[in-house]
Amino acid sequence: MTRSNMSRIEVIPTNRPVGAEIRGVDLSQELDEATFDVIKAAIDGHGMLYFRNQDLAPDEQLRFSRRFGDLDRHVRQEYALPGYPEIHLISNIKEGERSVGSAYAGDDWHTDLSFMKYPAHYAILHAIEVPVKDGVVVGDTEFVSTGFAYDTLPEDRKRWLAGKRAVFEYHRAQARKQQQRRHDHARPELTAEQKAATPDVMHEVVIAHPVTGRKLLYVNKTYTFGLEGMSEEEARPVLEEIYAHITRPESVYRHKWQKGDVVMWDNYQTQHMAIGDYALPQRRLMHRTAIKGKFTF
Repeated sequence: MTRSNMSRIEVIPTNRPVGAEIRGVDLSQELDEATFDVIKAAIDGHGMLYFRNQDLAPDEQLRFSRRFGDLDRHVRQEYALPGYPEIHLISNIKEGERSVGSAYAGDDWHTDLSFMKYPAHYAILHAIEVPVKDGVVVGDTEFVSTGFAYDTLPEDRKRWLAGKRAVFEYHRAQARKQQQRRHDHARPELTAEQKAATPDVMHEVVIAHPVTGRKLLYVNKTYTFGLEGMSEEEARPVLEEIYAHITRPESVYRHKWQKGDVVMWDNYQTQHMAIGDYALPQRRLMHRTAIKGKFTF
């Protein structure tokens, strides 16, 4: 990229502890090293980025995503974009009675693929269609910083959590969601192969970011079901206290989507939640890619 092009790149932080807008970049074009370095530093520093007015073909989204590492393939391949196993569809659109994508993905606070032994590092979501109600785009997504959450914990709670591990369970999370949404977007039961690929795992409650070293809280309301060495009844109030601290209203950045947005986040240092304030015939279609994590915690 020429010096004049580089001068157009802007990184504009939100007024919250997480997130920044990147201006002056066309992600459909191949990025040179200088441009990529700006974006990489911004995602590591702010945890979440958004780019407005992007028009990415699937291959262009894959090319951009691969700059950050190897791509993951979601265990639910029935919701992959046909011909693109690395692109997971987030959508409430139906073909007959079948949902073409994951219709209620992220409808509570969570970290993507935290239930895997090697959780996904980055995720990238491209807005193909956004739901509109009474002329207003709905279906916002909220983000919080798990680093800010750790930084603002009382010191005695930091000491108590040091070295503790939490239990993450994909199967139970799926069963709970299936029960809640069976009336409108029922999912197929997990196959034996899918279950084998997602055994229960444990991760440390407090992790260190592999790039910045910042301490982060790594438990979330959707996939965390307990703490090692405690009964679920004993662990529940502790976890609920942590969840409430992470997601305090003053910590939340609420992203208002526009068609063409590309939103990228670091799963180690953020949590997010999709606001489900819409339903068919209001349509939502997003293309998501995830970058494999190299670390287990």
